[in-house]
Amino acid sequence: MPTAHATGHRSYELWDPMPDEVREGARRFAGVQALNELVGVLQYVEWLDRAPGHTRRQMLMAKIQDEVGHGHAVARVAEDLGLPRERILLDYLEGHTKLHNIFHFSFQTWEELGTGLLLTNSAAICQFQSLAKGVYLPYARALRKVEREESFHYQHALDLTHEVMTHGNAEQRRRVQDAFEVWLVRILVYLGPPDTDTLHTNRMWQVGLKPDSNDAVRQTWLNKIIPVFRKLGVHVDPALVHQTPSGEWEYAMPDWAAVKKLIANGGPSSQRRLDWVRNSLERNGQYRRAMQGVA
Repeated sequence: MPTAHATGHRSYELWDPMPDEVREGARRFAGVQALNELVGVLQYVEWLDRAPGHTRRQMLMAKIQDEVGHGHAVARVAEDLGLPRERILLDYLEGHTKLHNIFHFSFQTWEELGTGLLLTNSAAICQFQSLAKGVYLPYARALRKVEREESFHYQHALDLTHEVMTHGNAEQRRRVQDAFEVWLVRILVYLGPPDTDTLHTNRMWQVGLKPDSNDAVRQTWLNKIIPVFRKLGVHVDPALVHQTPSGEWEYAMPDWAAVKKLIANGGPSSQRRLDWVRNSLERNGQYRRAMQGVA
């Protein structure tokens, strides 16, 4: 039977009777995350043959393996709720679901990769910690597993960026600075549009699947990550983000109209991601059908 949840909502296992909105919402949350894990990993795959040295290549490969595992972990949650894994990718190709904004870009330099990963991994950890408080327990458990592994990815990115800032030349440090300013804005977008004033009308919040507002998660993330970059020696432009005397962070508001065009596959790497998924499905279709016992 459903049990009482810390937020005051009921919590649910797969076999429990649950409102349609909880079932459909959990299926959508897990499906979208699976898509972004599985397709987003291509950002890192592009750097496997360019990583500087065998050790860094091994570390990057381990991260890629983890990310694919994360995709399958949450895909299993979606599959149990009636969303087949192949449909997750087909919905993306058919335009029914979209990648997060950050996965429509590629890293242009090794310094950008480390900086972007440090910002991305820290934001993902904050987001997963929030969503893991939701009422659908199989998804919450999957998120806690993913979040623990993301902490290793965070340390990997921190080590990479620290190495560049400590031992790199002036040009490399400048690339870190530039990447910080570009990717900070992208991650502010990744965490979603402002919703503090409208959260009470959000059905996912009302049923307990979305425990915190986008704004609250964004504030938590900024509190954690800005001191990290300052300690690394990165300059944080007050015009980009600054903390008020009350402790709240203020930042340059992203252009949400431009974001909407971007996630509609209007980014510099959007077509490359679509082509890769389409080609992969076509290339491996006969093997999938054989495993499924379909002629």
